[in-house]
Amino acid sequence: MTSRAVGIDLGTTFSAIAHVNRHGVPEILHNAEGDRITPSVVLFDNDEIIVGNYAKQAAVAFPHQVVEFVKRHMGDPDFHYEHNGRKYTAQEISSYIIGKLKHDAELRLGHKVEQAVITVPAYFRDQQRRATVEAGRLAGLEVLKLINEPTAAAFAYGLANAGKQMRCLVFDLGGGTFDVTVVEIGGNEINAIATNGDPMLGGKDFDDMLVRYAAAAFKDRHGVDPLVDLVATHDLRQKCVSAKLSLSRRPKINLFYDYDAKILRLEITRERFEDLSQGLLARCENLTREVLEAAKIGPQDIDTVLLAGGSTRMPMVRNLIRDMFGKDAATDINPDECVALGAALTAALESAHRAGEKPPVDIRTHDVTSHSLGMVVYNDGKLHNSAIIGRNSRIPCERTRDDYVNTHDGQTTMDLWLVQGEETDPLKCNVLGHFEFYGIPPRPSSESRLAVTYRYNANGIVEVEAMDLTSGQTLAHRLAAGQVTLDDIARNRVPMQIALIMDCSGSMYGTNMVEARKAASAFVDRTLEGGREIAVVAFPGGIKTRPTDQADRILAALDSLTPIGSTPMHQGLVQARDTLRGKAGVQRIFVVLTDGHPDDPDATAAEAHRIKRTGGRIIAIGVGRKVRRDFLTALCSNASDYHHCDESVELEGTFINLATQLGSGRP
Repeated sequence: MTSRAVGIDLGTTFSAIAHVNRHGVPEILHNAEGDRITPSVVLFDNDEIIVGNYAKQAAVAFPHQVVEFVKRHMGDPDFHYEHNGRKYTAQEISSYIIGKLKHDAELRLGHKVEQAVITVPAYFRDQQRRATVEAGRLAGLEVLKLINEPTAAAFAYGLANAGKQMRCLVFDLGGGTFDVTVVEIGGNEINAIATNGDPMLGGKDFDDMLVRYAAAAFKDRHGVDPLVDLVATHDLRQKCVSAKLSLSRRPKINLFYDYDAKILRLEITRERFEDLSQGLLARCENLTREVLEAAKIGPQDIDTVLLAGGSTRMPMVRNLIRDMFGKDAATDINPDECVALGAALTAALESAHRAGEKPPVDIRTHDVTSHSLGMVVYNDGKLHNSAIIGRNSRIPCERTRDDYVNTHDGQTTMDLWLVQGEETDPLKCNVLGHFEFYGIPPRPSSESRLAVTYRYNANGIVEVEAMDLTSGQTLAHRLAAGQVTLDDIARNRVPMQIALIMDCSGSMYGTNMVEARKAASAFVDRTLEGGREIAVVAFPGGIKTRPTDQADRILAALDSLTPIGSTPMHQGLVQARDTLRGKAGVQRIFVVLTDGHPDDPDATAAEAHRIKRTGGRIIAIGVGRKVRRDFLTALCSNASDYHHCDESVELEGTFINLATQLGSGRP
């Protein structure tokens, strides 16, 4: 039975689509123009969107209306292409390429195509994988699975060599990406062992190198740089791509190029091309040696080297393989088509499994993670990447940690920063985002125990969930919507709003108030920087100034403080909470200076609990010899957030130390 699910190789320069026919054999589906592969090029022609050969040919004449190499921008939130006032994301543009493949496949097959397996570079990160799924969805497809391109190639090879036991290295050098994966094939199992790669290394980079070489030769001869003209650049690129392809078959070529009524005839030998490409080829070799090391094997332990991607046709690549492994690469399958064929086999298996039918072939594939998954922790005054799931773990996989507790009374949310990468410095890793779990029942500090499960699903996409172990309830979560980045946190640029809540009761009369104003002013001088704002609230007396970064306004508000009677601390906290309205990504700090004898202790404690429950941090500074230390400590978010002062010198020093602590980012 013919599977209605297809396999799609969504490539940087060319894409292909395949299916498994009624004989259980995977085959490439020709596009409407009769070609087996389709250029991944999109032309915006007024209101019409054209994909494929015509778009590629139009790139020279209409370079501003053509988008190429969009795969390199998948998952990049900063990328967009603008046409006729509308901005298009990378996944939207990719969906037009997928839509073209889908449409042409339906013409060939005579029925609707609604399900697909799409291949991705093994080294794609989480955002890139999510964007690929989104592109398939926008094209009207249910994406059954993402499969790593080297694993798909090994699947196609394994089917052609059924029954053999072998260890393979898949060397996948495509138009825009490079992956290298060690795979073990045996029986009906295809297991990826280790993978490595570079999503910004591919045939395009070899093209770019030739373009720069030819442009420099033109400029040396004629004094004109053709790369300043976009039309001329596209024309030169096409000629350089043709030259590169010719050099795979011939020892030398002549490149003819004209621009600005000037002509260049440039002889390029294969030897010269390979010399220019030495750095790019060295990157491929280094990544290959690294993956062998990760798999704990040597070149002699590889039985077969499989080639995928059209760029592997370059003789220098074949020679590299021969030199490294002492054997020629296998030539059983077409490197342009093997990835799509493997994706078609995977699609047929996934479709049959979901329909409860017998699969067309009895082979199972298992991929591995290409990047470690970690969470960001704060130790020794710095941020660190704490690895949770290691690189090259078989997917799907998950790890659970159940040692999380609430850090302050009434805490109802928990924040996690997740990263992908091997570096201990999280700023050198790929930041997945700031996850916020909410719905934790309010309890005293350390009485809420939480378990967090970190997972790579079958598509290599990260999932995370948390459970309140006390209630057994799964917590809802979201990506925090604030504009604060991990770099902001590391460099102490986190926006902060601070309310100075000052006791203006009769006990603060005279010297006490003078010293309190002086100490608070010193705090302002040291704190007011990097997106921070300070409000001043008096009890009694109310809001003296709302949050501002204007030092003169804050200092004037402090100068206006006057002791006038009672101690309505509850009212001061309410007014401070009202003026420090919660904003995404903005820390709220409530600093209370008092002798700790409020008129309404129960209401004060209840309001402090409310502030802490909604993410505010309360710091208390007790002044005088008769301060109610236990009461003020209970108000604070943590016991370490209570400070006591007997002398005016101590008060100013405490405020200065507090400013230093907030400035360092320490909790």
